[in-house]
Amino acid sequence: MQVHDIQEKIDQLKNQLIYWERHLKDIQNICKHDFHKELFYKRCLKCQKTEALYY
Repeated sequence: MQVHDIQEKIDQLKNQLIYWERHLKDIQNICKHDFHKELFYKRCLKCQKTEALYY
């Protein structure tokens, strides 16, 4: 592989990552959360959204 090909592949993967991160946020925003608490965070059992309990 040439450097140009590798850079092109990296750019494609970055774009795919952005797409999937947005898709995940959309799913988590419409989820009716069912949180399970741990010691320092809580996590939704449906969409896996995690929120810190302490800052």
